[in-house]
Amino acid sequence: MTFSYKTLIFFAFALLACVPYGAYAAEIRLDANKSEINFGEQFLIDIVLHSKESVNAIEGRLVFPQDLLSVKEIRDGNSVINFWVEKPRVDTPGIVLFSGITPGGFSGANNNIFSVVFEAKNTGVASVALQNIKALKNDGLGTESVLSTRDTAVSIKHGDSNVRKETLIDTELPEDFNPTISSDPNLFDGKYFLVFATQDKTSGIDHYEVREGRWGFFREAESPYLLKYRDLNRDVYVKAVDHAGNERVAVVPARYARAPWEKSGLFAILIVLVLVALLYKRTWIRFIK
Repeated sequence: MTFSYKTLIFFAFALLACVPYGAYAAEIRLDANKSEINFGEQFLIDIVLHSKESVNAIEGRLVFPQDLLSVKEIRDGNSVINFWVEKPRVDTPGIVLFSGITPGGFSGANNNIFSVVFEAKNTGVASVALQNIKALKNDGLGTESVLSTRDTAVSIKHGDSNVRKETLIDTELPEDFNPTISSDPNLFDGKYFLVFATQDKTSGIDHYEVREGRWGFFREAESPYLLKYRDLNRDVYVKAVDHAGNERVAVVPARYARAPWEKSGLFAILIVLVLVALLYKRTWIRFIK
């Protein structure tokens, strides 16, 4: 049996017609704010998700040519992702990993996942691509959404090295938040721990710090945080710091009152130190006479 040229064309169009329209329920794409830049210049790429159906989790990696580009900053302040399982970061040269969830899900067009500020360190064509992308539907079953991806490329040429940087001005504090103390037999052997999270819609949260009690120093911490004092008789302070250095402090009041001797313990120590200082002073004055 032989087929004419027109017959082959017919069958080709027939096969295309069999492909369901809108087979991809969601698209994740890379939006570069510039298609052509100069050597040494910075530019921004947004990772954006468009989804007809509600999605509550996404993961994957962003791949870029390390000989042409370097990552100067990663911004997640305006992200639809509420909790990062793997906060966007440069894992190995040329690869940015990310994984996060949003309870309740999100849908619609132009949902910002995160953004990356790149700097051109050589001339050429820099192709930036998405790999191993997976999104889960907000259906309570963890069903994987059918995704399409759209990559991007930027042309880097010789030019004036005195170029504008992608600066971000952030004077806003991180959003207000309420840390909670909890316990779980499957976590920290049932001991009390602290859970906290907030957002910063401009530059994003850089880190958290915790202090147990009114005195002492803040120490960098991650949630969940195992409490050092498990009698729950001290106020706990949690500081959220964004990438611009703005800080917001939330306080978890003590559940139980401290014993009287604990409250007066610090004052007793101070009195002892004052007495020692006075005794030392008197001894020194006698010595020099």
